[in-house]
Amino acid sequence: MSNEVKVVYADVEEQLGVMENAASTLKPKAESPIEGNMLDVVTKLNELSLQLEQVLTSYQAVLQNNIQTTENSVQYLKEQDQRISTTINGAASSHGRLME
Repeated sequence: MSNEVKVVYADVEEQLGVMENAASTLKPKAESPIEGNMLDVVTKLNELSLQLEQVLTSYQAVLQNNIQTTENSVQYLKEQDQRISTTINGAASSHGRLME
């Protein structure tokens, strides 16, 4: 079993772009309330429609926040990979010079 974690940054960034596009196109707008009808069912449907709009708006905000957090994490991982690679390559170069 390997302890190595491999991240294909291009794939992750592509999927984050897909998610961001889907989140931005989400239009959590309730339908206009049904008017002129005094049935309890209609009143309940209007209330549920508004609640659904609120839930979808909250979901959209959380989703966009999660996408931003993931993008920041991916950027951090990229930077750390680059630092580690530079350090390893520098150490290998130094070790090679010491061997001469």
